[in-house]
Amino acid sequence: MPLLTDSVDALLVLGGEDRDHWPRSRAALRCYLACQAAGAPLPRLIVSGGALLPCVGADGRAVEATEAACMMQFLQAQGVPAEHVLQEARAQDTLGNVAWGGALARRHGLRRVALVSDDFHLWRSRRLFERVWGHPPTACVGSGHQGSWRLRLREPLVLALQLAVLRRRGIRRADSAAHLDFVAARP
Repeated sequence: MPLLTDSVDALLVLGGEDRDHWPRSRAALRCYLACQAAGAPLPRLIVSGGALLPCVGADGRAVEATEAACMMQFLQAQGVPAEHVLQEARAQDTLGNVAWGGALARRHGLRRVALVSDDFHLWRSRRLFERVWGHPPTACVGSGHQGSWRLRLREPLVLALQLAVLRRRGIRRADSAAHLDFVAARP
C-alpha cells in the first residue's frame, strides 16, 4: 500500500461496496493506518453513499441508515476518530459519488483527493472524476477486488451511457456546478 500523504489531503471512498467484507473502506483504512504508523499527516476519509441500508446502530440493534453512515460506523469501529471522517450521504451512483464527494472535499479545503474503490471500478470512477472536475484524481487506491468478467465488461458500457446522457443534456467537462445540478435533479 503506497504512503499517499505527501500528495493527498483526502481519500474519497465510493459507496456500493460489499458490506460483508468492506473492501473499499478497508483499503482506505490501510492507507490511513499506514500514514499514522509513519507519523505522516492523516488524510481525511470522505465516505460517499446515499442509499438506505440495514446497519447496526450504536446500541447494537438493526437500523436503516445511509451507506455513508454505515461506512463511517465501520471505520469508527476500526479506531478512526469521527472527526477524521466526512459523510456524503446524497450519492445514488458513481457519478453522484464523485460529484457530491468532490464538492464536500472542496468545501473543506481538501484539493488533493484520491479515489478509493474496487479495482474493476476505478477505471470508470477516474474518468467520471475527470469529467466532473476537469482533472484526474490525485491518486487511485484499489481494494484488490477484481470483479467478475461481467462487472469488468459492464464498466465501459455504463461509462458510455453516462457520458451520452451528460452530452445530451449539454453538460460540459469540468462544469462541476452543472454536474451537481444534474445529480441533484435526478429522482
